[in-house]
Amino acid sequence: MRAKKIVISYFFHDDSIPLGFALASAFKKKGFQVTTFHSQDEHAFWPFLKHINKIIKVFSGKIVDITQGTRFNNQVYREGQLERLINEVDPDILLVIRGNSFSKDILQSIKHTHPKLDTIGWWVKDPRNDNQLVIDAKLYDYYFCMHQYGYTTNSGIEYLPALGVYSDLYRRLHQRLEKNLLTDVCFVGGQFPRRREYISSLTDLDLEIYGPGWRKGKDAFNRDLLQCVKKSFIWGEDLVQLYNNSKIVLNISQWSPNEMSGQNLRLFDVPSCGAFLLTDYSEELLDFFEPGVEIETFKSPEELLDKVKYYLNHPVEREKIARRGYEKSLELPGYSDRVQQIIESIER
Repeated sequence: MRAKKIVISYFFHDDSIPLGFALASAFKKKGFQVTTFHSQDEHAFWPFLKHINKIIKVFSGKIVDITQGTRFNNQVYREGQLERLINEVDPDILLVIRGNSFSKDILQSIKHTHPKLDTIGWWVKDPRNDNQLVIDAKLYDYYFCMHQYGYTTNSGIEYLPALGVYSDLYRRLHQRLEKNLLTDVCFVGGQFPRRREYISSLTDLDLEIYGPGWRKGKDAFNRDLLQCVKKSFIWGEDLVQLYNNSKIVLNISQWSPNEMSGQNLRLFDVPSCGAFLLTDYSEELLDFFEPGVEIETFKSPEELLDKVKYYLNHPVEREKIARRGYEKSLELPGYSDRVQQIIESIER
């Protein structure tokens, strides 16, 4: 009996969120033949055409995409590449991690050519308070969402956390820096208004920020903030080194976790490195960690500042919590568990 074949569409470059690689590895361990599709590939002419779009915007004041509707358009290009790959591989399953989207037309065309293909969508982006999830779910045979928000029980959407321990990457390192060389506080993530609001009170501390957007807009004139920004991106082993060599690792959601959802991948990644995680509070955290024991939480910018100062001044207590968080991470679900949930849903 031949192994089942799966195509996974997500981000598969070295400077990408490693979720796709983690799932590809987990499916391989389950005996699948895995083919990956990098859903952010761009047409070879796009860098040139993008500059033309910018020039038109400067002179017209309007956002224009001269590639719209042409074969040079990135969406058209990516969909053509995906369809060619499906025709070549002839998989049993197409897993689209959202991520980048694909149009109804291209998914229907793929299904028409491959009627036995199971198509799966999995929303791993920020929670939405509109009907986008429900509309997107109708394009697929099966649909999952990492949040318990934005859909109803009769929508055909199944809750599936994207949280998983990825021990191939996120781990404790045997060699760490001397304590006097450790970074006090680090934050990794793109700039969003809510994040700026919370992090602006910490700029007087030994804070390191890694992520896109912090040097743009009005932040480009914020000297206190700019001095904390180290790089626009940090991935892979460099990120593991940073987590291992930081006294406090912050997690600040783009959205309010009290109103929507409190899940993102840092919740597992940071404790898996043996680091102290200070994250915004949400009820969902209680499914995995005990705040104040295995991780620590905050609910306001003021509480964030107070707890950062407290735990910097109480290293023994901080290190105990970090150690308990690491020990708990050894018991948490891995991506093989998430893959098994997907398989069982299809089999049902």
